[in-house]
Amino acid sequence: MASKEDLRTIAGKALADPDFRQKLLDDAEAAVAEAGMELTPEQMKAIKEMDKEKLEAGLADLDQRLTMGCWGKSQPIDTCLWE
Repeated sequence: MASKEDLRTIAGKALADPDFRQKLLDDAEAAVAEAGMELTPEQMKAIKEMDKEKLEAGLADLDQRLTMGCWGKSQPIDTCLWE
């Protein structure tokens, strides 16, 4: 069974590695095995049932915020620049 830290590791890898993220979306079991993790059936079900469109939109927004210096800010993305 994966710990919460293992699940965070999978999420972080999905954020940082677009190829892993796509594999996670396409074949979660293979991606998790590749990462060297073992998940419970409930954990795997939760990953498989992620709303892929919301995940991609959220990751794209986060990536843009990080790129434009908006980490942790609540203002619209188009107003964030390294302040």
